[in-house]
Amino acid sequence: MSAVGSSGLLGSRFDALASNTIDYWMLPDDPSLTNHGVLDAVSAAPVLPDASLQLYIHVPICAQNCTFCAFTGANSISYKMAERYSKLVMWQLTDLMDRVQVKGRHISSVHIGGGSPDLLGSHVGRILEGVRALPGCTDATEFSVEMTLSTTRPEFIEELVRHDVTKASFGIQTLDPDLRTHMRQPRSLTHLSKVLDMIDGRIPVINADLITCLPGQSLAMALDDLQALIEHPSINAISSYLLTSGASPSLIGGLLSGALPEQASPHDRALMRLNTYGTLLRQGWVRRGTNTYIDPSAVPAPTLDKISGNECLGQSHHAAFLLGVGASAISSMPGVRLEQVSSLGQWMAAAERKEHPLHLPKCATVPQADAALWVFPLRHEGLPQHRYDWMLANGALDDEQVRTLQALCGEGLVRHTNAGYELTVLGEVFMGHLVRLLKKEANRKAVDDYIGEGLALGRAIAVGELKDRRDVNNRQVADLHLREIGVASTP
Repeated sequence: MSAVGSSGLLGSRFDALASNTIDYWMLPDDPSLTNHGVLDAVSAAPVLPDASLQLYIHVPICAQNCTFCAFTGANSISYKMAERYSKLVMWQLTDLMDRVQVKGRHISSVHIGGGSPDLLGSHVGRILEGVRALPGCTDATEFSVEMTLSTTRPEFIEELVRHDVTKASFGIQTLDPDLRTHMRQPRSLTHLSKVLDMIDGRIPVINADLITCLPGQSLAMALDDLQALIEHPSINAISSYLLTSGASPSLIGGLLSGALPEQASPHDRALMRLNTYGTLLRQGWVRRGTNTYIDPSAVPAPTLDKISGNECLGQSHHAAFLLGVGASAISSMPGVRLEQVSSLGQWMAAAERKEHPLHLPKCATVPQADAALWVFPLRHEGLPQHRYDWMLANGALDDEQVRTLQALCGEGLVRHTNAGYELTVLGEVFMGHLVRLLKKEANRKAVDDYIGEGLALGRAIAVGELKDRRDVNNRQVADLHLREIGVASTP
């Protein structure tokens, strides 16, 4: 990172894009935690005046092993478990809902992600029907479901349509067949037209994911991908993600060893992000999430108003409840963070005993009353002034956080209006950096340690000390891999 005021990328203080854009909710490990104590904290989590409620259901089943994916280490190809898994996630969701005091409040959004939820087939209907029956679920609740083009079948689409899903989302990542091969994806996109024919306008929002800064990708290639999706007659939402190495040791290993082509220069990578956001804005598309833009001319206003946009990545603020169920899922609520075990077999065995299979090292019972400050770069609505004022009045922010926010405003990365704080387009380019900078120092260290751990694993893959296998991306067992190569895990 360059010094403040220097001429870094695009005239910013930064000389590189962020190494990570997820896992910012983690806190330093607490070895004293127990399942009983954490679940007691869930029951005690207060319903504050600004409370909201979202649900996330994770499906850790996928036939692909994409190089860039942070979930590949825990994903399973055991799609024959679909019926059993769908029953267990509904048990866990119902049980978790019964424990929280926020039960009965309006559920603003439900996101089913993965992995490849489409591998649940028709069993996704059991989940959608169960969620629809929960107190607080209404016609105003957003339902968003992910799928993988190559494995989506008609019976899955029919269940989404039958249960009035708001948004269907799938990854394209890039149209270039060579780049797709590098990322361990099918070279051809023949499945795209087949899936869109199955949907045929029956789901209001069709979202396609793109990734920029892929190995071997140029600025022109990234913009060609974007323009092709903007012009596609069936796609009315685009999520454009920055390829970050922090979560995927497999990607780091491939880049360091030369098994993957070089990435573009830091300058060109920054231009990819800037031009992506600029192009979408010039087309009249509106931001509705961390990296998601929607064409408002193609989506009715009542539907657009439903879209929370954050795909249940984490809390929007301290009072918010996000209940996440299924292997690898994460919950956040006032004073509590839950992380489920990633191993599908271990998760299912515990759930069948009616136990919550928590990965305690990454759980926490520490209030993050400053969450709205460092989360707001990820949120399309920004940071409302009343939330900032509440944090100041309640001593949630330290002096460094206040100074950092003001400095970011002065550098043109954040804009302050009467309504509150929001990112500028330049701020979107460096979004991950801003989230990290706005956290308290001790919590920044937890993020930095996570990124450093991934780098150590990636280096071990690059030099052949670790095999580039699926489970190396499972960060819950990173300490085992590090001990295997004689490296101490980060304290």
